[in-house]
Amino acid sequence: MPTFPTRTDGEAATLLRQMQQFFEATTDAVCFLDRDYCFTFLNRRAQEIVSMGLDLTGRNLFEVFPATVYEGSPYVASYHRSMDEGLPAEFEAFYPEPLNVWLRVQSYPTDDGIIIFFRDFTSERIDREALRTKTLEAERQHSEIEAIYRTAPIGLALFDVDDYRYLRLNDRQAAFFGLKPEQIVGRTVTEMAPIPGLKELFDGVRAGKSVINYPLEGELITDPGEHRFWTVNYLPVYGPDGKVQAISAASLEITQQKKAERALIESEKLAVVGRLASSIAHEINNPLESVTNLIYLAQVAESLEESRGYLTTAEIELRRAAAITSQTLRFHRQATNPQLMNVRDLNDTVLSIYQGRINNTRVRIEHRSRARRKVHCFDGEIRQVISNLIGNALDVMPSGGRLLVREREATNWRTGEPGVSITIADNASGMSPEVQSRIFNPFFTTKGVTGTGLGLWVSKEIVQRHRGELDVRSSQSPAHHGTVFTLFLPFDAVIR
Repeated sequence: MPTFPTRTDGEAATLLRQMQQFFEATTDAVCFLDRDYCFTFLNRRAQEIVSMGLDLTGRNLFEVFPATVYEGSPYVASYHRSMDEGLPAEFEAFYPEPLNVWLRVQSYPTDDGIIIFFRDFTSERIDREALRTKTLEAERQHSEIEAIYRTAPIGLALFDVDDYRYLRLNDRQAAFFGLKPEQIVGRTVTEMAPIPGLKELFDGVRAGKSVINYPLEGELITDPGEHRFWTVNYLPVYGPDGKVQAISAASLEITQQKKAERALIESEKLAVVGRLASSIAHEINNPLESVTNLIYLAQVAESLEESRGYLTTAEIELRRAAAITSQTLRFHRQATNPQLMNVRDLNDTVLSIYQGRINNTRVRIEHRSRARRKVHCFDGEIRQVISNLIGNALDVMPSGGRLLVREREATNWRTGEPGVSITIADNASGMSPEVQSRIFNPFFTTKGVTGTGLGLWVSKEIVQRHRGELDVRSSQSPAHHGTVFTLFLPFDAVIR
């Protein structure tokens, strides 16, 4: 025990009792060591932590706890510092089996040894390590998210809701403008992308409306004159108060895909022209051969009356060839502006082009028309669609059959819009459900090497551009087989 000032026996006993009560009451573990490092006193808390149910009084610290003795041990160094040099020491250290505790220790010199205060902070240490591990994990995840955000293959950005200024953006979003992110932060989206309708889109998102997979097109301030295309998603970011505090954006540029799509459409148009050219050449060749033969017969005729008859027939054949030529020119002359067209005339034009093929394959045509109102459309494009449908129908009836062409005024019951319905149906063998599900996909064809797989895909795109619909149904039933295509065009297919 430490030495106290000289007092009467009663005073000394009272002081000793008070000191013992103090050490017993303190929440720190306290023990005293004499100069031989033997325990002379342990308070209740010290016994709970280190006694392991043993009476340690009079026993040597380093013998009872051999795990404290190792090279560089803070226990040995600190206790010797206080014992031999008379200096206080403080350290934290782990004591392994059988204690398995982390101890925060303070040692102070006394006249006849040292006094040690120590506290078990194992739980605190575990919590601190767990927090450190959690923090490191959060930092790691944040770094990974930042790396993904920065290098994502789509444009990502965050905007404020006041002026729609860029708060942050990744490299791909900045690359749209040919700039670095730091050159764009703080500028408004409408300044960087003066695209009609863009601000209204952001206004809607600020009001809480999400914009999903929206097709956006226009020019950027850094690349004027270059028309570009994107698929964009704009989403509101809500704060703790439930209000929209920012707008997040994900943008994917599809300009190259659009250019490739247009190139494919143009190539399909050329393919259509090629197929029609063959039919047209056949149609013109027939009357020209007749004219050649009739002129020969007129030359060798025995009478003027007989010769005049041959020449009259030749004139009729020449008029037929001229009519085919005129129809062909109308077919391929694409107006720069939409025209009001009678759908009966559109179908008649296409049928006349295929007349020779129809005759050769012994296909029976049934043409019914109950449509009187005209359709406002790009007539060349609609002729292309009709030509593709009729050509496909003839392809599946090489040995003859029945081709129904019908026009009637109708209503699109999905939109309530009035218009014209054109039906082109055949009684061939029909299509399987699997083929029906894929016929409008690009590059899908049932014609082998002779098909491009683009005709119906392009036709569908043309019809959608005219705000119309192109549907198909087909049956392979032995009793009722064939395919029916239905083309619906609103009267104002192209808004004036």
